[in-house]
Amino acid sequence: MRPIPGLVIIFVSLLSGCATAPLPPAADLDPVWQARQAALVSVTAWQLRGRLALRAADQGGHATLSWKRDGERHRMDFTGPLGRGHLRLTQDSQGAELRDADRRVWRAADAGRLLYRATGWIVPLDGLNYWVLGLPAPGPVANLQLDEQGRLKRLLQSGWDIQFLEYTRHGAFDLPSKMYITRQDRHADGNPAEGEILEVRLSIEQWTLP
Repeated sequence: MRPIPGLVIIFVSLLSGCATAPLPPAADLDPVWQARQAALVSVTAWQLRGRLALRAADQGGHATLSWKRDGERHRMDFTGPLGRGHLRLTQDSQGAELRDADRRVWRAADAGRLLYRATGWIVPLDGLNYWVLGLPAPGPVANLQLDEQGRLKRLLQSGWDIQFLEYTRHGAFDLPSKMYITRQDRHADGNPAEGEILEVRLSIEQWTLP
């Protein structure tokens, strides 16, 4: 895993002769977005806690998630049915390791593959490492939409459709607190494969920044 790594309702009030400052028009959002990206990519250590839910066809799973990042080192703890009790997934520059509640250990170069082997679920961890901060991952972006405050509202990348439903203020940053991520598998001709839609819902309840 490489390091790093809402609809806005505008309330206009006139109280005691004071009004809220107007938001910049859409044409002026690009400088705001560029400045936001530059600030967020410098965040190389963080910790989050939240809830993860997945669904594909008639199957579903959920877990609590604790994710700690420090430079290239990542530690993810999944607790609940998805983690079959508890799974700890770690990754650094040397590779990835997964331990389950029975103390069995698996190792590989890629954390996402290990999680799939243990749970059968595809979770886009490489991209999620950036998306949880409200950033696109390195690489091509099919589409990108900003909200009225210059934050990511929707992102299409690597076959995933990421919607940023809510943000919460943490220190100097507005960080995502609710995300809805979907992917639809496609046939070789590019047409959608029926019934092969994967849904990932992430609710981040706590952020810890340095």
